[in-house]
Amino acid sequence: MQSKQTILTTISAAAILMLGAIQNSAMAYPQQKQEYSGNDQNKMMMMQPGLYAFGTISSLQNDENGNPTWIVSGLWEGRLLMDNKTQGEVANQTTSTATATNATAATDSLPNAAFNSKFNMVMTNGSAKHDHEIYNFKLLNMSNPNNTTSVFNGTATITMKDGPVDDISISVKRIDNNVISIWTDPTKINNHFGNTPIFGTIEKLIKVEK
Repeated sequence: MQSKQTILTTISAAAILMLGAIQNSAMAYPQQKQEYSGNDQNKMMMMQPGLYAFGTISSLQNDENGNPTWIVSGLWEGRLLMDNKTQGEVANQTTSTATATNATAATDSLPNAAFNSKFNMVMTNGSAKHDHEIYNFKLLNMSNPNNTTSVFNGTATITMKDGPVDDISISVKRIDNNVISIWTDPTKINNHFGNTPIFGTIEKLIKVEK
């Protein structure tokens, strides 16, 4: 299980799966890339080509009755790389013979993606504070429903009171290059995050080229 320190120390390689941001040249941040110091440029040269980003979690979640009850805050980070060999191998191993060709082709077209988050929840009355982590993200499909939104669907592990829960369906959405939303399948975690996504902000995007 990743610690908060791990997330903070990897923040220079942080990313949220932003294929749409790559397509929008404004989000490549060429101005900021020119302002990096020599050390920062060396770090970028050591990173694989792709998109890296990080940000914060800041959200208000409902209880089982739909009433705003929980304050959620924390960090997220992720990356979107162009090496998809590993995901292609996984698809070949888990896809049935009847659908192997189509499923493998779809998976092979996906980038190598990662998403991690650690955040705490506390009730609006100040009680019941606790932590959660999201990790082991596996990208299954992605889409761009419009010019300002990208959606990344997959599965992930989420830590809960009784231990980590694996293979939870998760959808991470990028909205106008400033906001992310994280939706998790409520049926596997007893509707713990209420009936709305967890929201956060995109603080930094870094595009690393060959």
